[in-house]
Amino acid sequence: MLALDFASPDRLWLLAGAAALAVAYTVMQFRRRRDAAKFADPALLPFLVSGRAPWWRHAVAAVFAVGLVLATVAAAQPTVPGTAERQQATVIVAIDTSDSMKATDVSPSRLAAAVSEAKSFIEGLPSTFSVGIVSVDSNPKVVVAPSTDHQAVEVALDRLATSPGTALGEAIFTALNALPAGSTPTTTPGSGSAAANPAKAPAARIVLLSDGKSTTGRSDQEAIAAAKAAQVPVSTIAIGTAHASVQSAGQTVDVPVDATALQAIAKGTDGKFFQAASADQLRAVYADINSEVTVVATDKGVAEWFAAAALLLLLVASVTSMLRTGRVVWT
Repeated sequence: MLALDFASPDRLWLLAGAAALAVAYTVMQFRRRRDAAKFADPALLPFLVSGRAPWWRHAVAAVFAVGLVLATVAAAQPTVPGTAERQQATVIVAIDTSDSMKATDVSPSRLAAAVSEAKSFIEGLPSTFSVGIVSVDSNPKVVVAPSTDHQAVEVALDRLATSPGTALGEAIFTALNALPAGSTPTTTPGSGSAAANPAKAPAARIVLLSDGKSTTGRSDQEAIAAAKAAQVPVSTIAIGTAHASVQSAGQTVDVPVDATALQAIAKGTDGKFFQAASADQLRAVYADINSEVTVVATDKGVAEWFAAAALLLLLVASVTSMLRTGRVVWT
């Protein structure tokens, strides 16, 4: 069932006018018979005033009353839930570049697959969106600051290289610090111009792709609190399988994917968590995130629907009354 809300609910008090009109109509029907009984010969009363008004008179009055109700509802600016294309946003893509990302359980490698699909993700974003890249190792850094030059951002992705260590918490702090001023919400839900038009409200998202948990840096809990305070959701992607290994210092090291920390980050920041064990799954994940970032929930005004229905009913009532009585009255 479609949920109906109102941008100006205080105007609904005008419905009292329609209710008063209905009461007045009912009173007039009783008054007609009373007046006739007062002045006419009782024997002639049945010929002067029938027991009930013609059915069409009541029907026309009812149509007119419904038209007034719909017109009042239109004045209250009714809305229904809808969606709109977001006009501006800043998206920071943070990609794990630790040594474990060299694993080839996701072809051709975890890092190569992540970079390839990140490019496709960026290509699917509106040209007005700013995109930035953060590398995630023991010392996360901004590879490219948020920019609407998506081609330059894609070129920067090709420069990513692996190095030891993983600092997810530090990566989130780095991404938050890279956000341009004014790119995070400054109004609370239900107030201010940003809330009035969500499509124009500043928006920021962090997409964090990794295969494990932090081994250094500030804690994930600190980063979660900071992202929550900034109202910036962090969607996380766990890439890899439970059976993978890499060569390190001449030895084979097992690097199974560990999604626990990534799940906690997504949940704690109101983001989404995804598991990607293949390039195809990673592609689907990015498509999901693209839809979530580019489309925003909003209220769609439907006042014109009610106004049009009200006008139609009022015209029907008026025309019917004129054809029946020669006047726009039904009493």
